[in-house]
Amino acid sequence: MNFSIAYIDDEHAFDSAINILGKCEAIYIDLEFDKNHFRYGFNLCLMQIFDGETCFLIDPLGNISIEKIFPVLESSEIEKVCFAFGEDMRLLHHIGCFPKNVLDLAVVRSLLGKPTLSMSNTLVEELGLEAQKSQQKSNWFSRPLKAEQIQYAAEDVVDLPKLREVLMTELSKMNREVWIQQEMTQFEKEDWSKEGGAEAVPLKDRKLLTMRQWIRYSLIMEYRDYLSSKLNRPSYKVIEKSIFLDLAKSPENIEKWTEMKRVHPKIRNEKVKQKLIELLKEAEEIIKSDKIKEDESSRLKISREEKIIHSQLRKKIDYEKDNIFQPIKEKMKEDYGESFTNFLLSNRRIVGIVSGNIELLPYQKKLLEHYSKMLQVPLSNGYT
Repeated sequence: MNFSIAYIDDEHAFDSAINILGKCEAIYIDLEFDKNHFRYGFNLCLMQIFDGETCFLIDPLGNISIEKIFPVLESSEIEKVCFAFGEDMRLLHHIGCFPKNVLDLAVVRSLLGKPTLSMSNTLVEELGLEAQKSQQKSNWFSRPLKAEQIQYAAEDVVDLPKLREVLMTELSKMNREVWIQQEMTQFEKEDWSKEGGAEAVPLKDRKLLTMRQWIRYSLIMEYRDYLSSKLNRPSYKVIEKSIFLDLAKSPENIEKWTEMKRVHPKIRNEKVKQKLIELLKEAEEIIKSDKIKEDESSRLKISREEKIIHSQLRKKIDYEKDNIFQPIKEKMKEDYGESFTNFLLSNRRIVGIVSGNIELLPYQKKLLEHYSKMLQVPLSNGYT
């Protein structure tokens, strides 16, 4: 395929690119980003947009204001074709961009009943192309970008027009265009702010600690996040988490701070040590004022009424999974295949449906109603 690559890292070139892209009916997009690997936080490193002729590699680390491209991405008149765009969507929302008219070809594949594959393997399967060597783990902050990074970035979008044609033609033959419209409408409405970055205080660690230890841990881990942001480095590269788990259990070990290993040299000093001592003292004041016992559990306490509600919901989920959704899934696999059935009725989605946290799309409700009547398994009120 013939195409040109335009590397955009100055305002003049960026303005010209925006002018071209703003007139397109469809653009093909992907992002390269870093999520707490080489630097602190969730960061956009490169934006690839293909207009069918030119692949624009837009460098947000260059001398440009990336916000200028937002109106193009937010235009409902321009289709944004992408592949497995969930995390990219999360990042765009994170930086204040809310794309409209998105077509995720990975979702199209799921609606066609095809298994989940990477972009590279999808191109092999659908278009017969050679698998490309991944550059996902490379440092996308490095400048100048290597030739293989530029090639990889471009190849992520230049084959999307042909892939769109193949997949959407197949979807049209199966009369499922309405399905993808509903899926993409819901996709755009998702709350992408959730889990935007690493937790400063990982909640999963709570079960490892008593309540006293958890109070200490929470305070010093928040400080770790602050230090990481100041150094612009991922938290795990600043202070290994195990060190703070140890301090939460044995706060007296703070005296060894300036000698500790697995601590970034810029913070292995008396100033940071004194701040940690202050935070540990603050934790002790909370422990004393709240009269936290030595071996008191850190597990969240729930009332008897809440326990009953949780127990009833768990029983309802188990019953409906076994007696309603499982028979439907088995029959649906015969008609639509295992991949589509697992996409539509994954265990996670079933739990969400029964608990009322997930609202079914119209086409999904119609399918459930069909199989409910066919198998004579009555659906609970609210599913359809």
